[in-house]
Amino acid sequence: MSIITWKPEVDEIERRKKIAYQMGGEEGVRKQHSKGKMTVRQRIDALVDTGSFSETGVMAGEAAYEKNNLTKFIPCPIVMGLADINGRKVAVHGDDFTVKGASVGRMYKAKLAYITKMAHELRIPVVRLLDGAGGSIKEIAQIGYTELPVITDAASQHMAELMSMVPVVSIGMGPVSGIGAKLMVASHFSIMVKEMCQVFVGGPPLVKWAFGQDISKEDLGGYKIHASISGVVDNVADNEEDAMEQAQKFLDYLPTNVWEMPQRKYQEKDDSQRQEEELLSIVPRKPQKTYNMRKVIELIFDKDSFFEIARYQGQSQITGLARLNGFPVGVLANNNKFRAGAFAWDVAEKFQRFVDMCDTFHIPIINLVDQPGFFIGRQSEEFGTIRKGVRASFSVLQATIPWATIYIRKCFGVAGGAQSNPNQLNWRYAWPSAVWGNIPVEGGVFAAHRSEIEKSENPTTRLDELMEMYRGYASPFRTAEAFGIEDIIDPRETRPLLCKWIEMVYPTEQLRLGIKTRGMRC
Repeated sequence: MSIITWKPEVDEIERRKKIAYQMGGEEGVRKQHSKGKMTVRQRIDALVDTGSFSETGVMAGEAAYEKNNLTKFIPCPIVMGLADINGRKVAVHGDDFTVKGASVGRMYKAKLAYITKMAHELRIPVVRLLDGAGGSIKEIAQIGYTELPVITDAASQHMAELMSMVPVVSIGMGPVSGIGAKLMVASHFSIMVKEMCQVFVGGPPLVKWAFGQDISKEDLGGYKIHASISGVVDNVADNEEDAMEQAQKFLDYLPTNVWEMPQRKYQEKDDSQRQEEELLSIVPRKPQKTYNMRKVIELIFDKDSFFEIARYQGQSQITGLARLNGFPVGVLANNNKFRAGAFAWDVAEKFQRFVDMCDTFHIPIINLVDQPGFFIGRQSEEFGTIRKGVRASFSVLQATIPWATIYIRKCFGVAGGAQSNPNQLNWRYAWPSAVWGNIPVEGGVFAAHRSEIEKSENPTTRLDELMEMYRGYASPFRTAEAFGIEDIIDPRETRPLLCKWIEMVYPTEQLRLGIKTRGMRC
């Protein structure tokens, strides 16, 4: 007696999966490799822990039949599923450029909505591997009408909430336009592969049609624009492997979701009581001379733990993640080597997004201040520095995370006021090199005493006398006497002091776990 089984159908499952795994076929894969690019499946394998990827929707695609027999199958150009990165569960989806240039159609949107919903319900991080040309006009012919654009589609509904719930990382590995560009910016951390990825709202053909302008993809949306000028993308990678390593490293500092605290890890045991002699002399006595703020960061935080974000955009402001006695922290610092560290229009969005991100994921911030004030001049006024800067300062006022401020040198004006939050417990410490006020002595004395100076028999001498008097008032010791600053410290004690602080404040932030009432601003 023969046994009837479902073996034929099981064989059909495997046959269809095999077709899907071939992606756009040998020619499509060859073209992808000829550009120095991995296929989407190779990328996922390189990103996640070996053997951990569990795919969903592998058999979704365009099929053709003849007498109920499958004669043609084109897989949907998005691959998605769950995997582990360094042992932690994440949702991963990637564009398959070998299939129709990863053009976005209804099925693509449906799969994107599903993986977004999966991350939302499971409360796990999302990593996007973007390499697609966006929507295709050919879909109009397939469905027979044009659809009204909306932002309340299934994916978007959960996407906005995701930004306030779980870490979202996007990696641009080729041309990224349309919905891909939207995904790129709706992220907490974004990376583009140098000279391989370009991001734009509309590509060169649309620009040619609209303006009659011939422009290359790189000139329109390459890394020199988006990682340096626009700030659309945070970091640049030299190649795909570098991009995935950066994504893995970023996630290592963040919790799985906002209901957990970031994990304490010792990358290499580093003495919490370490005192660096170099800190005592790193700030020059002459205020006109610069010093290396990144070196200061290196000397204070755990060795080799600083991971900089958005280095080439808003360069007078340094932002990044680091560890302090193993605890993840956000780092803000002013780069006095660029615009003297001034708060310019291009700093505002970078500053705000970073503070919001740290606040969303309960990451305490340490701010190393050398802030001369808002950048001034005609260009500053044209770009609305004061509006953008004040808006950014609200992110500090709205943040509820523990915040420690180390005043290293300058702190002046409205921009200086945005360096800490007076509405919550202020952890503020000053180095002896610190000076502050509403306006620098050098710029304020002549403005306030102009008439007196000009009428003096020796204006230069009188100006010097007044400058000397006001410099005495500007001593940080005068402010400490009035309890205007909590402590002035030996710079060498900065790391031990902050290590004690972080041990103390992490448990307090744990009491605030969950979604912040403000939410995450893209």
